[in-house]
Amino acid sequence: MIGCDGVHSRTRQIIEPGYPGAAFTGLINSGGYTTGVDVPCEPETINFIFCKKAFFGYHVSPSGFIYWFTNWPAAKEPSREAFQGISDEERRRMMLEVYKDDQPFIRKIIEGAETTFPFFPSYALPKRPSSWHKGPVVLVGDAAHAISPSSGQGASMALEDAAILAKCLRDMPDREQAFAAYEQLRRGRTAKMYDVGRHGDSGKHVTDPLKQWFRDLTTPVFLKLFANPKASDWMYSYRVDWDKKAAANR
Repeated sequence: MIGCDGVHSRTRQIIEPGYPGAAFTGLINSGGYTTGVDVPCEPETINFIFCKKAFFGYHVSPSGFIYWFTNWPAAKEPSREAFQGISDEERRRMMLEVYKDDQPFIRKIIEGAETTFPFFPSYALPKRPSSWHKGPVVLVGDAAHAISPSSGQGASMALEDAAILAKCLRDMPDREQAFAAYEQLRRGRTAKMYDVGRHGDSGKHVTDPLKQWFRDLTTPVFLKLFANPKASDWMYSYRVDWDKKAAANR
């Protein structure tokens, strides 16, 4: 059985019954789709904005279709029922309140949204399961190593897992050996990606004006150091060599 059942995985409980579970990252999320609103945007560019109380991101397609998302900090983890029954109109009103002191075009995007996404909290696994497999059961994706959505790499990690696990099962006749090799090959990269998400979250929690000033002052420096092709090559240029026989690291 392959457990790809997400950050709150029930399959993970089979492998490690005492596992403490996922941790709330402190961020609430939403987003939506908007058309008919003219906003500043360079072609083939995703825009990220640190706002007064929240974080806003958007992309405009060549046809003018806008995909946007928002994250804002919450001091306490909301209950499972906290966001039930909230209508699209109410979500829009609540988000407009969050961004009332920010750039007007952000409010125009929210006001003009054809669809908004239900609010949902972000979770991650700061503590990894001691093992990703037990007997005939193995974990992939967020069930094994959930990272913050701020990394933008959660789905990518799951797809890489699937390819590596398939290679190991193809090339190693012993299932236990295949599962162990898969876990060994994936732990290091996914742990490194967890740190990317954690660092991505950190700036979104800043609401104190002085800390915001310092963050905005230093962000261009960090972008030059870490948001360039050389520094991010390990993340974006990774390829699974399907034709190469799978083998555990030595």
